[in-house]
Amino acid sequence: MRKNKSQAIDTSAALFEGKDMSRREKENLKNIVELTGFVPNKVIWRSNYFGTTQIGAVHYSGEYKKAPAVLKIQGIKPEISEAFMIKHFSAQNQSKLVRPPKLLTVLKWDNTKGYEALIMEKVSGKKVIQSEKLQTKTSIQEFFRIYQEYRKKCINKPWLSKPKKERYGKSNLADMKKMVKKVKPGNPFRKPSDLQLIEKAVKALNKAWEKADMEFLHGHFSTEDLIRQDDEVVLFSNLFWKYKYPFYDAVFAYHWFIYSLAEIKGITPGQIEQQRKLWLEEIYSLSRVKKSSKNKKLLKAALLERAVAGILVDSIAYIDESKPIAGYMVSSTRKQLKKLLSELSE
Repeated sequence: MRKNKSQAIDTSAALFEGKDMSRREKENLKNIVELTGFVPNKVIWRSNYFGTTQIGAVHYSGEYKKAPAVLKIQGIKPEISEAFMIKHFSAQNQSKLVRPPKLLTVLKWDNTKGYEALIMEKVSGKKVIQSEKLQTKTSIQEFFRIYQEYRKKCINKPWLSKPKKERYGKSNLADMKKMVKKVKPGNPFRKPSDLQLIEKAVKALNKAWEKADMEFLHGHFSTEDLIRQDDEVVLFSNLFWKYKYPFYDAVFAYHWFIYSLAEIKGITPGQIEQQRKLWLEEIYSLSRVKKSSKNKKLLKAALLERAVAGILVDSIAYIDESKPIAGYMVSSTRKQLKKLLSELSE
């Protein structure tokens, strides 16, 4: 177990500290190619912080030893290497369905050059759920079938130290206010009353989590991170294993999928709410939720925590405000936040 380390990276801290690898990207790539022989083809994804131009990592597709591969350049030093996470996930994983990507080679963090490099297998299948597309009840049920497999067989022995439990909002609230000032401060869909609403939510969350224990889980269990490879499902974003309050991993995909619907041309509020209904029906149907009123309350707290993130940053930072549906995405998040606040106070 990695002593005194409970997570690999704090994205909020990286944002406020102005961390950004973009100026070093070409130089880093050239150096990695020279050291490994990786042949880059194209950029798959650049990971930014909360919709800003600050880049933390970049993924390239290409070839390694004449076979398809993916290179991830981690340009901001993590507290814990993603290679460490993948190796420990793999070592204790008992699932024959869900697994991490296979590592082909690793260049450990170099303080002078300012990067860590992971070359991984190229996973060529489809995502379990394609974001930015309307889903059926069946496709969402399949997603949660895989989620249940992950919960039962992928988390058997935590490999990170459990952090000391702190009141939610002790430092978060100050960060939240800083976030509002930094991420699209002129967005027209923000309301001055949102911060007051969030302060109420922070109090409600602390009350809901007063006797709850934090869980070790994959903190980025999203529709973007589950990709099929033959008869297996490969789970990515392994830098984000951490301790969170219960059901964080159950609601994460839903939270981001709803916002991805803004990319569908002509999407209507009615279609968004129908998709929300389908997702929430499956989330509330999870066995450990149905069997326990306590867990149902903890699930609502997890949804409230995501609604707080949504009204603060996510519905604003990641959705182009010029889109016709952008205002609805913010107002519907605010509505969900108020609804969950009311339900938790009952």
